[in-house]
Amino acid sequence: MAGILLAIKLDTPVQGLFPGAFIILLVYSILVLFFSKRIGYDNRWITGVLLNLFILVSGYQYTILCSPKYENNNISHFITQHDEFIIQVKEQVTEKTNSYKVIARAVTCKDSLNWKNLSGKLILYFQKDSLVKNISFGDRLIIRANLSEVSPPMNPAEFNYKRYLSNKGIYNQGYIRSHEWQIISNNNGNIAKTFGLKLRSLFMEILQKQNIQGKEFAVVSAILLGYDDFLDNEQLKEFSGAGAMHILCVSGLHVGIIYFILNSLLLFLNKRRSTRIVKVFILLGLIWLYALITGFSPSVLRASTMFSFVIASGLVKRKVNIYNSLAASAFLLLIINPFIITEVGFQLSYLAVFGIVWLYRPIYSLFIPGNRLLRKIWQISVVSIAATLATFPLSLYYFHQFPNLFLVTNLIAIPASMLIIYTGILVLFTSPIPFISSLFSFILVKIIWFLNYSVKLIEGLSFSTIRGVYIDSNEAILIYCLIVSISFLLLYRKKIYSFYALGFVALILLSFLYRSYQNLSQKKIIIYSIRNSTTIDFMDGSNGTLLIDSALMNDNNKLNYHVVNNRIKSGIKSDENFIYLEDDILDKHLCKKGNFIQFYDKKFVIINNEFKLYPSGAKMNVDYILITNNSRIDISDLENIFEFTELIIDNSNSFWRANQWVEECEKAGIKYYVLGNQGAKEIEI
Repeated sequence: MAGILLAIKLDTPVQGLFPGAFIILLVYSILVLFFSKRIGYDNRWITGVLLNLFILVSGYQYTILCSPKYENNNISHFITQHDEFIIQVKEQVTEKTNSYKVIARAVTCKDSLNWKNLSGKLILYFQKDSLVKNISFGDRLIIRANLSEVSPPMNPAEFNYKRYLSNKGIYNQGYIRSHEWQIISNNNGNIAKTFGLKLRSLFMEILQKQNIQGKEFAVVSAILLGYDDFLDNEQLKEFSGAGAMHILCVSGLHVGIIYFILNSLLLFLNKRRSTRIVKVFILLGLIWLYALITGFSPSVLRASTMFSFVIASGLVKRKVNIYNSLAASAFLLLIINPFIITEVGFQLSYLAVFGIVWLYRPIYSLFIPGNRLLRKIWQISVVSIAATLATFPLSLYYFHQFPNLFLVTNLIAIPASMLIIYTGILVLFTSPIPFISSLFSFILVKIIWFLNYSVKLIEGLSFSTIRGVYIDSNEAILIYCLIVSISFLLLYRKKIYSFYALGFVALILLSFLYRSYQNLSQKKIIIYSIRNSTTIDFMDGSNGTLLIDSALMNDNNKLNYHVVNNRIKSGIKSDENFIYLEDDILDKHLCKKGNFIQFYDKKFVIINNEFKLYPSGAKMNVDYILITNNSRIDISDLENIFEFTELIIDNSNSFWRANQWVEECEKAGIKYYVLGNQGAKEIEI
């Protein structure tokens, strides 16, 4: 893992690394074979260092070899030379607000003479029309499009979508209009995956035929079949805020329930060794079939791989060490795809299971109720506490929130999700008998309704969730060190761990205080780079005023993606002081009147189609001119009226109009800044 993470961080091939690894292994082998007795027990660290160094170097080199960008025929090397490609669809088509998203594998590209073989994946957005729905997994298409490299983040603290796709081996994207594509063949995909997707589609059709619709259908599709495209933003917000998001992502809990059901049904095969062998193969086949149907998410892969070790060990009657099973499953998955380590699901999944395995018994032993029902409640609570302790620093780092009522939520959500899986399976397998299947579907809908209602009720409480929490990667590591120190202190009762814990508390507080000092002393203006939008943030210590147009104000997804994370990082409440661009402001250090703005000593004028130019004898002094909304104005007209330092062209302007103004600025020797090309403009006061 260290070698893989180092390779991902540096992203640079190192010449001679493979021969170096071979030399390390050779030296290690010679020491072990010929000099092990002379080295002695006290010097055993020498061979240990060599072996671990070899593993680290191997992890680094293997990750580089698995990186598609270093393949000579990867599509990323040909996008500027060609515009006609044959692609193969690798995932099911996903419907977006204004397009259909398709993840595809490049097959060939056409040059002036013939077709050239390609490799690598790309992400395509198809113009919405009825024909796109005919595209299926495995289909081959011929497309004509200008592909481009995925853009890096254009705003401070914005989610790095470019890096996210890069870790999946995707470096390019394109927009395909209705007349620029054609299906040339069908059913060319992996047979097993095709079968799994068709089976999932069949199960979803059965559920829909049983009148399971709307929010209930969205939840059962996610919990039972791992298909979450039907979940709307409101549902995701509710489950996330209540601390029940993990039940919507098929994970170890779901695979464990499936394993328990199958193992119980096949108990009669335990009598003989020959039938135990049959049972093992049946269990392995059905577990991996379920993983296939649910789309092979990292959590499912982890759980399926770990249960496979458990099942196989049962055949030879070996005692299972859960830590070894975890490590072996992680090792196997990283061999298959080293970049899976970057996926949040993989990280949270392993941390949660490790936390449960390590902390369950110590926490449970603190209090053992005498009543059976209370014991069950306490067991579920302990599982939730252990998993939360192991994952909350990473959750804070990625999602900037903490569900205060996670214990209450999980007491409802975990049993409900188990009942949903049990009842959902009964609905599917009794579908040939309509009366019985309808009865089970009625029960299923009521269970899901109760789950949705409970989650919505809990999330709606004012104190249910702490939002807007920001920690950086170093602070997340320090918090983990603190958790480990406190856990060791409780487990082993040694004074040294209390000193470690106090030390980590001091470091965490110092880091928080330093960032708070930086945030309180900040005075800056940020003009965000957001497509078809004009958005300006005035930050003054812990206070911030966001000037925003009405279109973006009503688009929470876009606002959260581009703006909110930076406000959280800057210590400003993300949902306060939003003001429309048309409104006037009179504050202590911020004044806006019409198109003119002054923040401390910085003066702005916003040029839009409503702004009227009235030349006068003396030029007006401003620091910045911001041109918006394809304003019908020439740069020479602005020079005649204003004395300014820099011209800023925002993303509410069209590409061709921005280029026209850039040409005028270059001819006149005017300093300019184009948000669409250069990203957000930050001005320190």
